[in-house]
Amino acid sequence: MDDNEFDQVPQILFEDVTSLSKLGTLGTLIPMTNDTRAVLCGDDSKNVVVVATRVGNGRCLVFAHNGYPGIFLTNDTKDKGFVENCRRWLSREEDAQFESINATDSMDKVKKSETILVWNGHNNKSDKFMDDLCIYLKEGGALVCGVTAWGWLQGNKNKLLSDFPFARFCDYIGVKLVDNYASCANPILFRSELVKFKNIYQVVQALASEPNNVENLSIVESAIKKLGGTLPGVPLEPLQNIVLNAGSNVTPVSSCPIKDKSCRQQSISMCTILCALPGIKAPGK
Repeated sequence: MDDNEFDQVPQILFEDVTSLSKLGTLGTLIPMTNDTRAVLCGDDSKNVVVVATRVGNGRCLVFAHNGYPGIFLTNDTKDKGFVENCRRWLSREEDAQFESINATDSMDKVKKSETILVWNGHNNKSDKFMDDLCIYLKEGGALVCGVTAWGWLQGNKNKLLSDFPFARFCDYIGVKLVDNYASCANPILFRSELVKFKNIYQVVQALASEPNNVENLSIVESAIKKLGGTLPGVPLEPLQNIVLNAGSNVTPVSSCPIKDKSCRQQSISMCTILCALPGIKAPGK
């Protein structure tokens, strides 16, 4: 699946479908790599709640609430059109069936042909299982999965998301889990303009040619904040160039505060971006 085909995934999944039901309080996801695409956002592009990924020859959908895998395992859902669109995309138009792996302890027990696997990520899997699952995906398999990251943290006191097996799986497929609550309506309307940024990798690349794009700067700023001042796995050179070449109109100094609103937002974003650039100092420092 080339980039152009992959770019069409949001439209394919929401063909003749205008929205997705909101299940509980959703978390947020960050599509990091060029092998991911934002599919559905809440109130803005910083509230991604569904991500598509390509893993080798395989396809995967990740949801920001662990209730969503269940809609693929029942006929009693308000989102039948969406589920059918997902089935068609994940199976490449073949007549595949959804099969839960929640209680499965080995990929050797899984029917791999004409099957789309479904995983509620709160059902922990061993590293061996997840390694085998990744191999299955690379070889052309399909998976629907979901998790409520903030909910897992509440139920696992004194632990970090890095301790969560599902979070490590998501790292491998290019998606970051974060502990935020998503801001979104019910139902969640599909708005193609909110997912046009695709992923953080693409946003950073776009900033190389359009460094003053406030929307893209704010998306990167939000990701860095959610990831604790880091931006793992993303080439940082375009961001370094933006900071090092920042003009005086976006470089705050005590004697000359920034008055222009758009310039203030650029300045705020660049200050956050600096956190992800070890050894780089702001201009004039």
